[in-house]
Amino acid sequence: MTTVSMFFRSATLALGCSLPLLSHAQSSELARDHNSNNFNNGYAMPPPEANTLQGSPFLLASWLPGTILLSASTQPIATPLKYDVYRQELRVRRAKGDSVVVPLGQVREFSLLGGSLARRFVCYSSAALPAEGGSCGEVVFDGPHAQLLKFVRKEVKKRAVENGAYVSNNTVNVLEEQTHYYLHWPADGHFTPLKLKRASLEQALAGQPAALAALKARKGGLSSEADLAAALAVIDPVLTTPAK
Repeated sequence: MTTVSMFFRSATLALGCSLPLLSHAQSSELARDHNSNNFNNGYAMPPPEANTLQGSPFLLASWLPGTILLSASTQPIATPLKYDVYRQELRVRRAKGDSVVVPLGQVREFSLLGGSLARRFVCYSSAALPAEGGSCGEVVFDGPHAQLLKFVRKEVKKRAVENGAYVSNNTVNVLEEQTHYYLHWPADGHFTPLKLKRASLEQALAGQPAALAALKARKGGLSSEADLAAALAVIDPVLTTPAK
């Protein structure tokens, strides 16, 4: 049995009914394609808007080995993945070469394993994090008292067409990446928005003198994602969960 076949078998068992994940995914894909033959023959046709947009809708353009943990399951499943951050969908590649969509509402978390480090993403509903509308955050720092989460979306923006040294009146639709950071407090599940600035972290730590003192004593800047993760590693031992 192939890895992807095991995925669908495991997904079906985990959800306790017959092939809802696969049928939903196929329906979602076919609704875009309007042509079931293309899907059945192993081709994933692009959605209609793909011809008018510049840029990739995916977090990473290539398929990567990964693992996915479904909401109703306790064991992750290994399978090639792509994260569509424009439509907020997770794609799973099947053995015959086509792909199906797994709704994020059925995913607890997933990991992308390409490169030297695994990238772990935890999925949240719109109710849990209304500002992000139901999406998956990358765990940049994972401590016992706080997590640093990074949410990436791509939004359509109009941009003027450049023609050499001149800018014309014509515009094109471009997918532009938007990144938001949050402190997640596992003790009660709430989120605090963050920016890559010292003042933003200090504001999030208001009312925690021990954490603020540890942050002040730490040497180094706070202007990058890596800086923020390093700072949290220093102050996490003295953090307490703030009131919502």
